[in-house]
Amino acid sequence: MSVPMRRKRQRLSDDEARSIMASGEYGVLVTGGTAADGYPYGVPLSYAFEACPAPGAPWGRIYFHGAPQGHRLDALAENPRVSFVVVAHNETAPELLTTLYRSAMAFGEARIAEDDDERRAGLEALGRRYCPGLDAKVAAEIEGSLARTAVVVMDVEELVAKEAIELVRARP
Repeated sequence: MSVPMRRKRQRLSDDEARSIMASGEYGVLVTGGTAADGYPYGVPLSYAFEACPAPGAPWGRIYFHGAPQGHRLDALAENPRVSFVVVAHNETAPELLTTLYRSAMAFGEARIAEDDDERRAGLEALGRRYCPGLDAKVAAEIEGSLARTAVVVMDVEELVAKEAIELVRARP
C-alpha cells in the first residue's frame, strides 16, 4: 500500500500494531469485490495472526476459515489484494465530539491454502487463538472438517496502526 499516514503523530509503533493485530477479538477483511457486483466487499471474521515473517509476508500471516465456496472466495479469486482491519478500542466521547480509538490495518495478498498441511496449520492457529487448552478437541474437529473447510492465508506486506489524537495528547 505504502500510502504515507497523514497524521503521523497518531501512528503507533510497530510493536503496538502487532499487539493490536494479535489481540483483537475479530477483524474485517476488505476485498475489491467481484466484477459482477462492482462493489468492494468487507466481511467481519474470526482470525489468527502469526507475526512470523515469511517469504512475501514480512509482517507475518493472518489465517481465516470458512466454507469452500462463496462471495468472499470469488472476490479473492478475482483480486487477491486485500486489507484487514482490527479495532482494539473504540469509546464514544460525546463531550469531545469524537471517539477514542486504537486500530490496526494490514495490507497484503490473500490466497486459499491448497494442501492439507497448510489448511491444518491455519486451523491449528485459529484453535490456539480461540480455544486455548482444548488442543485434543480442536484436533478432532480439524480432522473431521478439514476436507470441507477453506482456509485463507493473508501474507501481510504492510501493517500500520494509529490512535485518536486525544489519546496521543494524554500520553506522558
